[in-house]
Amino acid sequence: MGSLQSNKKTIDSSFYGKITHYAPFLGTILIIGGILLLVDQKIKTGWIPISIPIFIGIIVLIYSFILKKAGWILAGFIITGISGAFFLVFQPFIHLQNNFLISFGLAFFSLSWLGVFITISILNKRNYWWTFFIILISLSLSIIFYLASFSVLSFVLSISLATGSALLVWGIAKNILGLQMAGLLVSTIGIGIFNGWNTVGDINGLRDTGNMLVWFSLGWILITVDSKVFKKRFIWWPLIPGGILAMVGSGLYIGGNPENAAAFLQNTGSIGLILLGMYLILLKFGLKK
Repeated sequence: MGSLQSNKKTIDSSFYGKITHYAPFLGTILIIGGILLLVDQKIKTGWIPISIPIFIGIIVLIYSFILKKAGWILAGFIITGISGAFFLVFQPFIHLQNNFLISFGLAFFSLSWLGVFITISILNKRNYWWTFFIILISLSLSIIFYLASFSVLSFVLSISLATGSALLVWGIAKNILGLQMAGLLVSTIGIGIFNGWNTVGDINGLRDTGNMLVWFSLGWILITVDSKVFKKRFIWWPLIPGGILAMVGSGLYIGGNPENAAAFLQNTGSIGLILLGMYLILLKFGLKK
């Protein structure tokens, strides 16, 4: 019974100690928020209330730079990024179409996560590569809103390219072939779906499916080139699914669109020559194991 009471006192003391330690910081935030609200009551700006979270985020960021703790840095940039994006969308100064304001807000949110990566990398000597998923996905959505390209296909393309690029960056940085393979496949799948079915008013099932499968095959073939560049060894097995998809896709495309068969074969052949040339150049520069 005595030990339980002792543990409870220790927990209470520890909690009280944390509150006491951060009391000046929390008090500063409350004072600044209260002053800004009072000022807004006098001058009736209408924008000060939505800017208060930005000031809170900046204060948290300053405090995190002093502490050099990843958790505080992450919290500071998240608060600043979300509140800054919200402010850009609803601010009363710049009168633009909603899609542009949302685009700028998403871009700011993306930059805040880039700040997370850079700051933690410098202050804590750690690389949060997973942040590139959020950075690139939010940036791709920003581009969609900026271009006013709201469609399922454009959404799939942007998300797949962003996710694939993030996997590639992470895989290359950590020298993990599995992440690089996933990045190539996810990217080419998105490109394949977009190019295969982005035919408004001219739907041809065989041709469009064939076009999509050929793009899928490119991802598998690029894995072989990628393995030679980053792992210094030849991985041949991705050529099997890549070759099968390429042959099936080419057959479907030609069957559904025979009048353009020559141009299609010329385009795919040129890509094949480029990839073969890249492989031979890599062999020349001593990458053969």
